Amino acid sequence: MNNQNDSSRPWQVLRRETIYESQWVCLHRDDVRLPDGSIVHGHHVLDYPRPAVCVVPVGDDGRILLIEHYRFITDSIGWEAPAGRVDQGEALEATAARELHEETGYTAAQFAYLGQYYPANGSSNLTFHVFVGRGLRHAGALTDTNEIMRVAWFTPEEVWAMIDANEIRDGLALTALLWHLARDTMPR
Repeated sequence: MNNQNDSSRPWQVLRRETIYESQWVCLHRDDVRLPDGSIVHGHHVLDYPRPAVCVVPVGDDGRILLIEHYRFITDSIGWEAPAGRVDQGEALEATAARELHEETGYTAAQFAYLGQYYPANGSSNLTFHVFVGRGLRHAGALTDTNEIMRVAWFTPEEVWAMIDANEIRDGLALTALLWHLARDTMPR
């Protein structure tokens, strides 16, 4: 946790009670003083001890490689970009390379870092880092066969249409793809 009791911060954590703790996620209940001096009791906070990485794999022809995923939590099937949690001591780019290979069977010659974001910063410190992978080479079968249903290439126009048709519903994939598409098509 950052030094949230520092008096220069607009919100000050007065007390933290840990409700649940695992290697994946912790749930805290915080009492917080707001800038006007009022106190909020029992603000629930999800604390993720490690960040996650997403990579948008782009072929030499500009097409984007996506994975079809089944998600048991939402009981849904959808298209996503390769992503996963950073292992202890692992560099962000190494995570991008590992997830790309595990989930697609491809490797990338280079990765460009787009940036980081917080998908739900009102209740969580979860941090996502986004990369674009280029110079792709097929390096064998994907190794993550429990999660991935299939892998397919899509043109940027097809990805835009899939987003518009609500066929890509994963927040991490949406943000990464839109970030890449905006940078790739915006005049500079």
